[in-house]
Amino acid sequence: MYRHLGKFVARYPIPWMAVWILFAIVAIATAPPQEAVWQDGEMDFLPKDSPSVRAVNTYRDAFQASVQNADENDTVGTSVQQDPLGSNVVIVLQREDRPSGLTPEDEEFIKGDLTAQLLHLKETTPKGYNWNEKVEASLDTVLPADEQVIKSIVTMADERIGPLLTSSDNKATLVVLELNTEFLERQNRLVVGRIEHLVNSSEVQEKRPLGLSLSLSGSATVGRDMLRAEQESASRTEQFTKLLVITLLLLIYRAPLLALVPLVTVGISVELSKALLRLMAGWEWIGLFTGLDVYVTVVVYGAGVDYCLFLIARYKEELDGGLSHKDALSLSIEKVGAALATSAGTSIVGIGMMGFSEFGKFRQAGFAISFGLGVVLCFALTFTPAFLLLFGKWAFWPDVRSNDVGKKSGWLPSTSLWGKLTGFRIQNIWDLTAKVIRHRPATVFAVSIALMMPLAVTGILCQENLSYGLLTDLPQDEPSVVGAKAVQKHYPSGVTGPHTIFVQFPKDVLLDAFDGTDLSNARTSEKLSDAITTNLMEEEIRLDGLKSDNPLEKSIGIEDIRSQAQPLGNNPKALAYLKRLPLRMQGAKRTFAHRTYTGLNGELAGQVMRLDVILDDDPFSRHAIQTLTRLETAVRNSIFFSPDSDIPIEKQAALRNSAEIYSLGTTAAIRDLKTVTDHDRIQIDILVTVAVYIVIVMLLRQPEICAYLIVSVVFSYLVTLGATFVFFYLRDPAGFTGIDWKVPVYLFTILIAIGEDYNILLMARVTEEQETHGNVDGVLHALTKTGGIISSCGVIMAGTFFTLMAGSLLGMVQMGFALGFGVLLDTFIVRPILVPSYLILLYSGRFGRFGRFLGAPEMVLPPFNTVPEEELVESGRS
Repeated sequence: MYRHLGKFVARYPIPWMAVWILFAIVAIATAPPQEAVWQDGEMDFLPKDSPSVRAVNTYRDAFQASVQNADENDTVGTSVQQDPLGSNVVIVLQREDRPSGLTPEDEEFIKGDLTAQLLHLKETTPKGYNWNEKVEASLDTVLPADEQVIKSIVTMADERIGPLLTSSDNKATLVVLELNTEFLERQNRLVVGRIEHLVNSSEVQEKRPLGLSLSLSGSATVGRDMLRAEQESASRTEQFTKLLVITLLLLIYRAPLLALVPLVTVGISVELSKALLRLMAGWEWIGLFTGLDVYVTVVVYGAGVDYCLFLIARYKEELDGGLSHKDALSLSIEKVGAALATSAGTSIVGIGMMGFSEFGKFRQAGFAISFGLGVVLCFALTFTPAFLLLFGKWAFWPDVRSNDVGKKSGWLPSTSLWGKLTGFRIQNIWDLTAKVIRHRPATVFAVSIALMMPLAVTGILCQENLSYGLLTDLPQDEPSVVGAKAVQKHYPSGVTGPHTIFVQFPKDVLLDAFDGTDLSNARTSEKLSDAITTNLMEEEIRLDGLKSDNPLEKSIGIEDIRSQAQPLGNNPKALAYLKRLPLRMQGAKRTFAHRTYTGLNGELAGQVMRLDVILDDDPFSRHAIQTLTRLETAVRNSIFFSPDSDIPIEKQAALRNSAEIYSLGTTAAIRDLKTVTDHDRIQIDILVTVAVYIVIVMLLRQPEICAYLIVSVVFSYLVTLGATFVFFYLRDPAGFTGIDWKVPVYLFTILIAIGEDYNILLMARVTEEQETHGNVDGVLHALTKTGGIISSCGVIMAGTFFTLMAGSLLGMVQMGFALGFGVLLDTFIVRPILVPSYLILLYSGRFGRFGRFLGAPEMVLPPFNTVPEEELVESGRS
């Protein structure tokens, strides 16, 4: 197959290039823009049966219509957080220069100038992807209510909710702008940008009382900063990737035209891959999450350049043998085509196993990256050789001393003194490595394992220490991070992200307990809501008084509960306000509270109630997951009534035992994210390992040795994971919250696939050399002949991964370090040391009777003196 392909490409190089270029132009021109096909969010990729997704559906079916109706007519107030599916922008105003806190001038500024500006902004702001000065100047027309992205504005001037917005120390107050959009929606960028511009404008700053500071927080601000950081990181990473590849290729080849070949090949194939992916997403064949293109770019650039390097290296080797350019290229494709296809196939199959995961982002990444690798492989086997033939002998300029590049010129151009020096030293490294492994394979193997074992153990022990936070992923100077710190300084950490708890009961149990009524009856639901709220707060007070060290007896950290019984929570000012309401308004309050906190629509009408609980935990923290689970248990245990209740104890027990408790909010979604990705990590690890093992067994036909190759790369994964933990802990011991949750999955998948690529290329050459030099010396010859090229490939691959560290998101920085370090470890330790030393031990009979179970041949050739050492060294240089 590859012989025919080589001859076909060598015969028609220009038509091959023309077809590829024309195809790329058409695809890029017709593909939709990224913004039209990207999918936002993190939690939208959870399985449909996840508890938090079920909570979202319950809210939409049973609550949303009632809440919207209540919100439109509410004159007494029901809750600060009307719509838990929406998002908000929070302006934090604080004064630290006075012990008494906020002044009358501050209140006047908030109620007057600031509110007026915000109301105008509310009336003139639609959804939009971007904000700039030009866009700002065009937005002055009052929009219909259904086109306004800001749903409501609540300040301290609001008699109903105002008391909840001012901190207990009176040094801060919040202005809450509720939006009609979810927090990670890209169309929030316009409204957040306008609010940020307003807060920092000279008009507001001039009217702001001296000493009063303003900052932004809220879920929509966090989402905007996340999306902006992702976009900036992707752009920066792509620029650094291209610059690094150009630099490394020039350093390796020192022949500008030759360096241009892989650069153009991979550049076109990457853009074509992304265009085809956007086309398929536009046709709704696949999904693409925001930021996926950066991973496609980095992986495909690294792998594509590697494929080109191997083909060019073999091409140069055949030219050294005296063949013409066409014959050399045709033979090169024939010789390395199968190895390249198998190498790429290993990566494609391994990374493609992510398609079996439950988490949507992993599935999309598995397909997109594998698809990109397939495209660049096709380019490497067709476009690259055609491009080389187009240049002819000038591909090696300035080394063009004859029609064909002579053998004495070496693998790299020889006109540079620096090239001679570095080429000599690099080859000497592999000659020396082969010499040491030849004489002391056991020592080399044992010392290498011993040196890496502490990091591997660290990786095993710390692999569950993962970070799911959004704020911890952002740079500390981002507006949302600064605003969040201001909020947490004066309020409970969870004030801007309440936990919404749904309690669902079977209809027959409700009818039996409440004399034929269910929660559709306002008095019935208020009675049950009051019991749960009161019992929950009393239990929190009891636990807080214990001061126990037992985690199960520590207080949950409940700061406030908003329910039908207490729609504004237990804030003394809010309770006083509700008591002051006239009797007519008291009835209205009950009606609106009932609509807000009881499901009155759909199939679950009258069966589910809602509680909004504010905790003192950061909703994005890992600890918050355990706290939420304890809270749900506490809610269930709070379903009982006082001893003098007319509801029998057995019916109370039936209510408690039959209740279903599930949560809506950031922490609930993160808990489901952890549950799903933990399961996916185990499944992907198994599938990737098995799939890659099958592929390399099909190529090498040595199942026992292939098993060792898999074990060696898994070991390097654990070492890399441990090194990543150690590096980022030492970088910031106080602020380290763990490795980003995406790192282990991507690291394992890519390292196993890419790491085995290099092992396959080494073992393919081992098999070839063993036919001439025998088992032991065949390994050493293969090591010296492939050492330079595989190392060059590894350096380029690692370099492309390290460019991820140019981004501003901590998770992306950690990913870049882990992948880059892992590839370097595979390139310079696993492939040239652990694999050859093990094979030498195996082929020289060092494992004794166990050797036959490990893949040793029946007739073991002598380990030494089969080929003179001088010949081995000389063959490595050739």
